Amino acid sequence: MVACLCAATFSVLKVNGQDTVVLKVLEENAPKYFNAPGMPRFSVIGKEREFYLGIGGYIRGSVSYDMGNPIDSPIYFITSAIPMDNLPGNSSLFQMSAASSNLFFNFVALPHTQDKVGAYVDFGFAEGIKANYGFSLKAAYLTYRNFTVGYTTSLFTDGAAAAQTIDQQGPNAMTFLFNTVIDWQRSFGKHWKVGVGLEMPSVNATYGTKSYAVNQRMPDIPFYVQYGWKEGKGWLRLSGLVRNMQYHNAQLGKNASQTAIAFKLSGVSPLTNRLNLYSQSVFGKGIASYVQDLQGLGLDMVPVDGASGRMEAVEVVGSYLGLQYMISEKLSASATFSEVKCFMPDGYEDVGGQTYKEAVYFVTNLIYRVSPVLTTGVEYLWGSRKDRDDVFHHNNRIQASLRVNF
Repeated sequence: MVACLCAATFSVLKVNGQDTVVLKVLEENAPKYFNAPGMPRFSVIGKEREFYLGIGGYIRGSVSYDMGNPIDSPIYFITSAIPMDNLPGNSSLFQMSAASSNLFFNFVALPHTQDKVGAYVDFGFAEGIKANYGFSLKAAYLTYRNFTVGYTTSLFTDGAAAAQTIDQQGPNAMTFLFNTVIDWQRSFGKHWKVGVGLEMPSVNATYGTKSYAVNQRMPDIPFYVQYGWKEGKGWLRLSGLVRNMQYHNAQLGKNASQTAIAFKLSGVSPLTNRLNLYSQSVFGKGIASYVQDLQGLGLDMVPVDGASGRMEAVEVVGSYLGLQYMISEKLSASATFSEVKCFMPDGYEDVGGQTYKEAVYFVTNLIYRVSPVLTTGVEYLWGSRKDRDDVFHHNNRIQASLRVNF
């Protein structure tokens, strides 16, 4: 269907002819992570093809049933949110939600020139861990040449290196963070790609009686080098992150800081034409804000040595391994195992022992693509959390979803 719209052309995107070029340009400007919106079903093509505007999104409904220690969130399976003091009678929970629905705008000007400019805005309808209904900005960024500026996933996030899940959270060990960024990325030849960025610092720490939060002075600095093969379908990325976390030591009467350093290896390995292996391993100190399961727990750094006012960064180790198999062109299956561990510094006083120690996440699913518009699936999840007092709780979830793209 083609109709005149002012000086532009409005069309339904196809996968042949000139529309294939439009689709490729919009795809290059779109975010790359495992639950990102797909390509738009509609586009506006400017006069003489000097700009493309894609408008799309999806309506997604899900239904789930928890057994064990239910997680009070209908779209996120967060193992750190497993209740450790659940009251008797609350061992199961039925939930429904359409809050993971999405709306986005993908704009590219001068698409076939060196001065190509891209803009991407993404809106969601879920607010907070409990996924209450609302209207919130998920991403808003500009791209020009090799730069990305705005609000999107951190450069320390290799978001496409994870198998599909109905769960909107994904593996608990995944380093996944939306942030305000100035990132630079460039490809060299057919195989190599590098990136470095300056990103908004956001410290989430637990402070003592002799320490408190202050304004941050230094941006977070992520960087990576990546080797790809099989026309970009496979890659191995070595990433690093450097942070300087400021706090005030009231005992000494002056500011102090902790330097946080992390390294990560991630990627996708096409084992066959139908089977992909997804993996990530991360190790570092002061990086809890970047690890999905640890966000908001105050574990970037903690007080040590009582009333000295001194703080130290928390050591974090996390990894996951996933497999995704295309049973047919429309039906796929995947399974992912993920684990996170925290190691507190010497001198940390854990009152009551109720600080997060480690957690495990497992998911397996079947996803059926009925048509380019309609997708459905079923999924089983199991998760556990253990605290420093060795109290251990777990949860099971069975869920299904229906998604209509537009």
